[in-house]
Amino acid sequence: MAQHAVHRYRCYRCYRCYRCYRCYRCYRCYRCYRCYRCYRSQTIAAHSPRPSRALWRGALLLALALPIILAACAPVGVTTTQKPTVTPTAVPVTPAQLDFPAVNPDYIYLQLAYVATTYQHRQAGYAEGASGHDGFAAYWAQTMQRNLAGFGPTVSRDAFSVAGWSGAPATAPAVNVEVTVPGVTHPDQVVVIGCHYDGEASSTQSANDDASGCAIELGVAQALGAYWHAHHLFPARTLRFVIFDAEEQGIFGSFHYLDQTINGDIPNVVAMFNEEQNGIAYPLRFLGKTSNPVLPLFALTSPSQNNQFYTTQNQLSATQLSAIKNFTALTTQAIPVVFAKFQALGYTSLAYRGDNGATVNQPIFAPAQVGNVQVGPDYGAGSDQIPFTLAGLPCATFVGNSTYYDPSPPPWSYPFDQPQDTIQMMNTFANDTATEAPALTLSLALPGMLTTWMLQQPSILGFAAGDGKPLAAIGDVGPTVVGHPVAFDANATYDPADANAAFTYAWAFGDGATAQGLSVAHTYAQAGKYTVTLTVRSSSGGSRVVRKSVTVGVTPTMITNPYGDPAQAQNGTPPNNPAVTLPTPGA
Repeated sequence: MAQHAVHRYRCYRCYRCYRCYRCYRCYRCYRCYRCYRCYRSQTIAAHSPRPSRALWRGALLLALALPIILAACAPVGVTTTQKPTVTPTAVPVTPAQLDFPAVNPDYIYLQLAYVATTYQHRQAGYAEGASGHDGFAAYWAQTMQRNLAGFGPTVSRDAFSVAGWSGAPATAPAVNVEVTVPGVTHPDQVVVIGCHYDGEASSTQSANDDASGCAIELGVAQALGAYWHAHHLFPARTLRFVIFDAEEQGIFGSFHYLDQTINGDIPNVVAMFNEEQNGIAYPLRFLGKTSNPVLPLFALTSPSQNNQFYTTQNQLSATQLSAIKNFTALTTQAIPVVFAKFQALGYTSLAYRGDNGATVNQPIFAPAQVGNVQVGPDYGAGSDQIPFTLAGLPCATFVGNSTYYDPSPPPWSYPFDQPQDTIQMMNTFANDTATEAPALTLSLALPGMLTTWMLQQPSILGFAAGDGKPLAAIGDVGPTVVGHPVAFDANATYDPADANAAFTYAWAFGDGATAQGLSVAHTYAQAGKYTVTLTVRSSSGGSRVVRKSVTVGVTPTMITNPYGDPAQAQNGTPPNNPAVTLPTPGA
């Protein structure tokens, strides 16, 4: 996006314009990256350029971050559909509640440090610099397989076309990468954990946004694998880890995933977790100083009613709304248990620095501090949860500080989507040093621990004992349209009792047709709801039957990407905010 003059500060004085999201038609007024509070089309010319996805995220998360200011300054009589942020309360936690997979904070930090510094310049869609982009994806997939060894992790890569940045056409496809672990009792039902691995054209390490989310995914996988091995358990439902591509260019990877990769499977998705930019959040204080406030972690969940971005939530079925409300309730319930888990693991205090430079040890993860994780409805914080939420699914996005593009930013505004987004800068924000900061390490671990607790819940992923049979899951089901072939596969098949087992695969498509083989295709002649049955037999003697419901229509149901207009493509170089003075890493 072209640079523009810095001006129009007169309308920022009371934060009132956050209440003006009436029709989103005036989003074109983000002329200089600093006008994002002025949504009234009569105030700024409607023909100005469209905002980047990063700015929506920054502006909307700031609205959630400042509920007190907004409430105090909003004009009398202004109405809004925004519900107040839910503040978790301290509740007694029993030892039994602490028995869930624990992520290793140091592991997540080391993974972040490695991938961010080794695989740089990860813009999607370009053959130039592909070593950083493609190398990152390959390393992530290999590490996922290692962390989930023994549970049949299966890697799939889904390439798709992107236009590239404005003025620089793409020279290669973008690629989503997925790792599937089949469930033992409900393999037809799916839980997705996602993040994105691409960066801006001007990015270097893209450490916070969003190598941090990819490292958290690796930490979650390691915790699950270790826990399942130790307790002789398996996931009850099928779990899919995904790294999405081309998020920075317009959330194209996750919309492709919903519209093409799993379009016929959407009703079988139970929940989606989005590990967005993390690490600059609780228990971190800017520069490690006690004079700076503890920064909150946000857990943004699918709204259960309409808001200014999601305008059709009220049209969801009672079943969908119930699932969203239950999911949000579980998100809130997770916080005190996870805080108690950290304390049980020995993370009870953290060394900060006083104004005189002296070390000050303060308690962390205490019951009274659970309010530092703020749960609230997602208001379009622009990232990969959006297509899932638009599809009516329960989602949780974990995200830290994102105030950098605010016109009056606080000193602790982290430069996401800027070249300065590095692991060294993240450490400096945490402890005024470029080396590993304990506050950053724990901040990265917190969303991972919230994720593992929620995954353990029976209504989300759930864990179950094995039954001595091979495990299998039907792969991603794309659009299911009359007269068009639908591909099915059973690549995610393994036998826990025999790593070298061979398998046979028998398919019944619910309309009388059958087929044999690992990968098959079938064309439905009529619209309707069908049950696809897969029977897998292992050479060890066991067998597994998997049934999945698919709905075949005359046309596919597509989810419109509000950021997908090629005519409004960004240039991949978001302007820096001169109102933010960044610390020097290591200074």
